[in-house]
Amino acid sequence: MSKAKLSPVKDSASAPLLAPLKSPHRKPAAPVVQPAAIEIEKKKGANEFVNRLVFSLLMCYGFLGLIAAGASVCIPLVLFILVMMFREVLRINQKERKDRQLPYFRFLPWWFLSVTVALMTLVTLRDQVLATYPQASRLLYNHIGMTAFGLYVIGLVAFVLSLKKGMYRYQFHQFTWMAMTLFFIVLQGSLQVSNMLYGMVWFLLPLSCVVNNDIWAYAFGKSFGRTRLLALSPKKTLEGFLGAWLFTMIFAFWFAGFLSRFPPLVCPKLDFNSALPTCEVDPLFVSEDVALPAWVATVTFDYWKSVSVCPVQYHALAFGVFASLIAPFGGFFASGLKRAFKLKDFGDLIPGHGGMTDRMDCQIIMGLFTWVYLRNVVFTGEGASTCPSVAQIIQCVAALSESQRAEVIRALSV
Repeated sequence: MSKAKLSPVKDSASAPLLAPLKSPHRKPAAPVVQPAAIEIEKKKGANEFVNRLVFSLLMCYGFLGLIAAGASVCIPLVLFILVMMFREVLRINQKERKDRQLPYFRFLPWWFLSVTVALMTLVTLRDQVLATYPQASRLLYNHIGMTAFGLYVIGLVAFVLSLKKGMYRYQFHQFTWMAMTLFFIVLQGSLQVSNMLYGMVWFLLPLSCVVNNDIWAYAFGKSFGRTRLLALSPKKTLEGFLGAWLFTMIFAFWFAGFLSRFPPLVCPKLDFNSALPTCEVDPLFVSEDVALPAWVATVTFDYWKSVSVCPVQYHALAFGVFASLIAPFGGFFASGLKRAFKLKDFGDLIPGHGGMTDRMDCQIIMGLFTWVYLRNVVFTGEGASTCPSVAQIIQCVAALSESQRAEVIRALSV
């Protein structure tokens, strides 16, 4: 019986069955990276680094110039930043196709934003406005509550009238998104204006702590980072987090003492008659010698026995702790929001940095902490939170009758 000659299988259906099996432990071949692609990535990374560095320096020096100009310049800047952040966050959830079907609906968020910003600004600056323009009380403040209520009601009525069949879900979704953005960004961010009025030091110190913490976290993370801090932000490391905390504490303590040497920064803003306020410096910013432990003098051969410290430097440690351990979670929150909507940045306003929200995400919660801390820890003297200001007292007395004024004068002269 002759042996049949085996011929190669040409049937494509049976070919896979006879093909040699691949080992499950065999590693896939590494993708071949073309040298040209490597060069493009290097150039892209270098350009991004240069852009980030250049605009970081411009922002730093520009910020210092604005601080030197005083609260009169910084207040409009803060309001502009809040408007830009509101715009960036609001457009995340917008659908251009649906917005075109609602031509009037897209203007409602800006109506509510304008009313909120105007109301918060006027209420916060009430004492300063009255001290500078006494006649403004009749025009701005006599019926400010009723005016604000009426404007909000107009917005609510306009929203109801704008509801369109088939678009209800989208419109209410947008309205809720707008309300939350107003609360988390505009209302909380406007508290920075109130912090400035206590003195520019209470605006500059917390903000600088956050910026300094961000820089040290990047430096320590790049140099020593091994342990991932959060799955939400893979580039954040535990080493960078702890290293930034240590150096932020040192910076906050030193920087508070440095700022105390400049009276225009520590004086409260009482009116708008001058750009830089003057005052009798609060004891909070007056340095005093504090004796160091005996071993320090021994180690330094009696050269370093005491150190000059301002009381404000102890408060600065609280800002350092919050800026390094809690404020970063504002950035983590923003990172989670971007990941939820598959965004790299909130915008492209600042080359190398993204949008305004990318730079200010930690500053919102830091400003809120500063406002709470100042009102409940720093300025808690008897009657500090209950007594009206001098401008408010003058306004009230001006509204009294002649007999009531005479009664006030007799009471004060006793």
